[in-house]
Amino acid sequence: MRERRRRPVTKARVWRLESVSKTTKDLDELLIDSSPQNTEEYECVDIYKQPAFNNILLKNHKIQMNPSFMPRVIKRNGELLFSSKIPSEGCPMGMVPIQKTQVDNLTDLNSISKLHLGNIQPLSTAAPGRHFAAHYIEGPIFHGAQAGISLYNPPVKMNQVSMSQIWIENGPPAELNSIQVGWAVHPRIYGDTRTRATAYWTADGSKKTGCYNVLCPGFVQVHPRYRLGQAYGAISVIGGKQYITQPLVFLDKKSGNWWLAYDNGNIVGYWPKELFTHLREGATFVQYGGWTFNSPDGVSPPMGNGRFPNGYFRNSSFFSQMKMVDTSNVLVDIDDKRSGRLVDSANCYNQNYWKYQGSVLGKCMTFGGPGGTCGI
Repeated sequence: MRERRRRPVTKARVWRLESVSKTTKDLDELLIDSSPQNTEEYECVDIYKQPAFNNILLKNHKIQMNPSFMPRVIKRNGELLFSSKIPSEGCPMGMVPIQKTQVDNLTDLNSISKLHLGNIQPLSTAAPGRHFAAHYIEGPIFHGAQAGISLYNPPVKMNQVSMSQIWIENGPPAELNSIQVGWAVHPRIYGDTRTRATAYWTADGSKKTGCYNVLCPGFVQVHPRYRLGQAYGAISVIGGKQYITQPLVFLDKKSGNWWLAYDNGNIVGYWPKELFTHLREGATFVQYGGWTFNSPDGVSPPMGNGRFPNGYFRNSSFFSQMKMVDTSNVLVDIDDKRSGRLVDSANCYNQNYWKYQGSVLGKCMTFGGPGGTCGI
């Protein structure tokens, strides 16, 4: 299938991107943090008896309550500072919130995890039904990644998936270590079609390990309020206010654990080093973008806001402030010399990378599409 020709980035189109930050009012409306909302969808469990410690690899693991450090940020003048509201309700001291599962049995859990089989395999019979529109960066070594991701709520049917996320990976396909973080509309695991904070991990390309959030033992929850699986309260409006979430995943070199923070550095928890082999030393592949999985009838759901991307950020799904954590533990802009573009079904989805577009958007991209009959 021939890919659509990408339109060149002209001065006129770039101005459309930068023009959104010309006034304080526009700036405030473009990047508004939308913290996950708290509902009675979880149970409070003893932090030392949470599901993670049912993993035999964590039998002798000593829980780490806080990371040894946070990545250092080199701020620019005029860069928007994020603010987020911590949910007012949560768990008492010594307890952590664990999302209640909608997955009925182990067979369902395994089949859901297989959606992530292997690495990025566009239009592959090895992993049929998956489609991508993304921007990636390859090695040598990264210690994390962060981006602001616009929040939307695409219409998704049962057995379909639509996610916007960051991938952090290392290892050959058969031994792939992968951490994936962002938002998802995923009826099979949540029982609804709300947009929720979602993560996934695997240590072997999803052959025997790996799952979403805390559906299998692995991720260690430490925050008493923020949790994976929370629904976002505010969603972006096409042509109107834009709400974002800002996940950060980084390697704690002292402990070897991979930490997750959402929105203004709120630490949620971590994936222990014992889970991984190749990621213990860092990642060699980082990717930003969307992916979908089709329903049994072969129809793929919308990605992002369901529109093909253009130069208007208020009309397109986007990633802003696309950054990596380098080996000096500094959060830096992604390296364009090491980057590439992945679009496997241009009749359904697309992606445009705009490089640096000012202090508000930073290095950024727009992506998405309506879905439909997209191929294998």
